[in-house]
Amino acid sequence: MKDARRRHREVVDHYMPVIDRSSGNLIGYLTDITIDGGMIQTDAPLEEGQTLALRIEAAEPIEGDAYIDVDGRCVWSRKGRNAVFHHAGLQFLKVDDNLRDRIAELAERYRLAVSG
Repeated sequence: MKDARRRHREVVDHYMPVIDRSSGNLIGYLTDITIDGGMIQTDAPLEEGQTLALRIEAAEPIEGDAYIDVDGRCVWSRKGRNAVFHHAGLQFLKVDDNLRDRIAELAERYRLAVSG
């Protein structure tokens, strides 16, 4: 499978719930993010090509809100052999400058610090 990723993804160091804004149900937890998309860990597989109305809940407010609302399209969904959870790659849709800045702030604030 070709990796079409354009930017390095920041692995996040908090469990950030990702909610379906349409139903209010928990979809899963954000595991990494860029301004273009992210990966979430889920209990059930997502359908490739599916468009979702997402709400990413942050631990602390970003520009006044404790969440970021963004639409996303599932580009891939899979479960590794012997894995408990499924993982899904999402492409964010309709990202304006304000939303891009908020996503970048979330990625910077919650990125996993790597010691070396």
